[in-house]
Amino acid sequence: MSHQPATTLRKLMSVCLLSGITTLAATFAYAQPADFAPFEVEYEVGNNMISAGSAKLQLAKQGDEWVYSLKTTPTGVFKLTGKGKIQEISVFSATTANDKLELKPQRYTYRQDKEARRSVDAWFDWDDNQLTYKRRGEEFTESFSDPVLDRLSVTLTVMDELKKSNFDSAQLQVFDNGRVKTMLFSNEGTEKVDTRMGPLDTIKVKSNSAGGATRHTITWFAPALDYVPVKIEQYKRDKLVARLKLTKLSNRITQEGGAKPYSPK
Repeated sequence: MSHQPATTLRKLMSVCLLSGITTLAATFAYAQPADFAPFEVEYEVGNNMISAGSAKLQLAKQGDEWVYSLKTTPTGVFKLTGKGKIQEISVFSATTANDKLELKPQRYTYRQDKEARRSVDAWFDWDDNQLTYKRRGEEFTESFSDPVLDRLSVTLTVMDELKKSNFDSAQLQVFDNGRVKTMLFSNEGTEKVDTRMGPLDTIKVKSNSAGGATRHTITWFAPALDYVPVKIEQYKRDKLVARLKLTKLSNRITQEGGAKPYSPK
């Protein structure tokens, strides 16, 4: 059997909530307590040619900590290859100061199929401002002065900043793919997006690594759905690599009688 399906799926699945949903400025690492609530979003994963699987993004409270997870599952021919199962988890604390909620990652893990070489584990020590992580069997420790978020938890700061202000552009240090990167974000305006929950007005945010990166991501956030990301696209040299698009949502908006989850007839 050709290895092309597995290779294509890895490209598609690995960008779920990618560096594209991944960063704002250090001063943006706060959220109003009243604006912080659990949610669960489901996406279809593919590109202009194929549908490769599904993804689920979930924020849940567990004791004194919050758990933010992303799981992707292959379908069809991709499922037969045994590739494409990805699990990404961010565990973080949330404390209030001056009526603001500060998010601090505590642990982060990444798993792709059963490939040990792709596994990443990270621990954040906020007392000593140190980040320790394991990747490809090696362990590294580095210090940080500016706040560092992982590529999942930072999504929440993006959502919150869009709620609170006229966001234009910003940058932040983010732990992504086994190293700390400077990520750049910019507001690309508004656009209506068709989803299974109907057409939605959204705000487009573009992100990419500093230093002339060949990849960039655009994420569409929907104000009517509490600013959850409803569409995500990653590009390499301006060519579409993968797309995530909302199929179902459960959050305080849908639970309070707002926009309803899509139900096929």
